[in-house]
Amino acid sequence: MPIDPHAQSAATDRIVFERGGRRTAVRLPRHGVAALGIAVVLLAAWSFAAGGYILFHDAVVAALRSNAKATAQGYEAQIAVLKDELERSRTRRMVERAGVEDRLGDLARRQEALEQRQTKLADLGAGAPSAAPLAVQPAYGNSLKPTPLDQPLESLEDVESPAEGLRTEAKSPDALAASLDALELRQARALNDIAQKTAVRRVKLERVYNAAGLRKPTPPADGRARGGPYEPAPARALSFEAKAAQVAAERDLVHALDRGLDRAPIRTPAPGASISSGFGVRPDPFLGRPAYHAGLDFEETFGSPVRATAAGRVIAAGPSGGYGNMVEIDHGGGLTTRFGHMSSIAVEIGQDVKPGSTLGRVGSTGRSTGPHLHYETRIDGEAVDPLRFLRAGSILVSAD
Repeated sequence: MPIDPHAQSAATDRIVFERGGRRTAVRLPRHGVAALGIAVVLLAAWSFAAGGYILFHDAVVAALRSNAKATAQGYEAQIAVLKDELERSRTRRMVERAGVEDRLGDLARRQEALEQRQTKLADLGAGAPSAAPLAVQPAYGNSLKPTPLDQPLESLEDVESPAEGLRTEAKSPDALAASLDALELRQARALNDIAQKTAVRRVKLERVYNAAGLRKPTPPADGRARGGPYEPAPARALSFEAKAAQVAAERDLVHALDRGLDRAPIRTPAPGASISSGFGVRPDPFLGRPAYHAGLDFEETFGSPVRATAAGRVIAAGPSGGYGNMVEIDHGGGLTTRFGHMSSIAVEIGQDVKPGSTLGRVGSTGRSTGPHLHYETRIDGEAVDPLRFLRAGSILVSAD
């Protein structure tokens, strides 16, 4: 039904409807008119919005879907980046762990090699066999105190085992490497010290052999044929193992030289006694005429012990003419020693004696003017000056 604007303007509180020439008036309060106007406006706005929604629905939905897809793709990209970073971190940790394990494996193998070196050092530093602790008579009227003829070449107490401190506590690879480096340096120094002392000992023993005129023994060979001109290897070119083998070979030679001296009469038969008569021509004590004296006379009190000057086997023990009670020892290689004028004999024929063994007691039997010991050294039955051997022995006990 159309609204009559004229009727509406005539009375603001009434609304007149006209239909078929008939008018109907509706009285409304003033606030009702305002509410109706608001409703009309809202209805118009809703109609406009609904029309716009209908017109732009597909575009809005497409835009929303596009934004949602872009957001999802962004999240997926971020997740992919995070996954890549996590994988790289995991791979890096695996590589680092593998590197540490490889390094620890290398350190373990190095430690095992150092332990083997320590065993070699212990073998080399054990010292040579000890000879008899007897003094050597260097000259007339002088004597030396009893002194061992050999000393240990090396003490390894200051070189710790590589296992000490490395397995009992957790250490980083760098700390373990530093510990092994320090140990390797100490082992190298210890080996150099052993090599130097071995060389000094060998030179001294060779001087003893040269002074005594004895043939030097050599270590037994393994029977393999070898040869070629000799050219010493420079020390810098030798590895630890090669140098240790070289030192071991020289130690074998030193041991052979030491063992050879066990049968060399380089020790005094009467420790502490002075020499009253030397080797060679002298006035005969009974006749006063020049006579040949085949040995040395040691002035000693009656009953003092007579000592073996080298290892050997007794080939005579009993009265023997002008020698009186005499003991003779065969040391091998044609070398023998004789001890005369003894008051008693403490050994028998066929008995093996060691350097320093008691052979009997000083006396004055046979062609003698008083208690003393007559001592001889003979090579192939020919008397040689015993001082030659005793002076060689003094080299062995002299200070380096």
